[in-house]
Amino acid sequence: MSRASVNVTVYSDLACPWCYVGLRRLDKALAGMPEVSATKEWHAFLLDWNAPAGGQPIEEALRKKFGPQAEAILQRVATSGRADGATFANWKWRANTVKGHMLVALARKHGRSHEANELLFQKSYETGDNISDAATLLDVGRQLGLPEEELQAAFGGDEMDGELLREVQRDDSVAKGQLRVTGVPFFLISSGDSKTYALSGAQPPEAFQEAVQMALKEAGSSAGGGSSGEGGACTGEGCT
Repeated sequence: MSRASVNVTVYSDLACPWCYVGLRRLDKALAGMPEVSATKEWHAFLLDWNAPAGGQPIEEALRKKFGPQAEAILQRVATSGRADGATFANWKWRANTVKGHMLVALARKHGRSHEANELLFQKSYETGDNISDAATLLDVGRQLGLPEEELQAAFGGDEMDGELLREVQRDDSVAKGQLRVTGVPFFLISSGDSKTYALSGAQPPEAFQEAVQMALKEAGSSAGGGSSGEGGACTGEGCT
């Protein structure tokens, strides 16, 4: 018996800890639906295009943004993600994520944007690496098995790859303009010619499963014809 298929499109920023929690919860939801085959594709949403090029120590970045509430916010995120496998064991940097998103764009060409985001989140939040650094991005790209010549062209020199940068800019523009996304993570779930169901924030696994079930039900009921549209957006934990 063939598995039912769904498409999941995600807009996120690698500097958003809730996006890491969202990835873990999405994967947890889909692991509980073995009858479903999901194609997961990640796109860029930049929270701060002007972040320091080399990144900032996380304590400094959080104090600047949240003042005396920084430590409580950090603990809340860490506690919320622990049950889903996002432990934030060694979070040291708030990265400038432009080049990180360029790596995701390169990985997307090879069908590996979900794996790219997972590895970059792990590097940033679990092992304390600075994903602003080209050396870190090259390491992730090699772990993904991306072609070495493409990695070197994108991250082996001093100049940014123009094509990948424009792709990141387009993704960010579509999210903020066409889709009117104001916070991430932001998920779009559909199946065939079903409506697209939108979920905003690091939703619990049950919310993802419900959206998948609705998309599959509608795809089955509209087989052979039907209109596509956009469903309602939920709200939840995220970064703005």
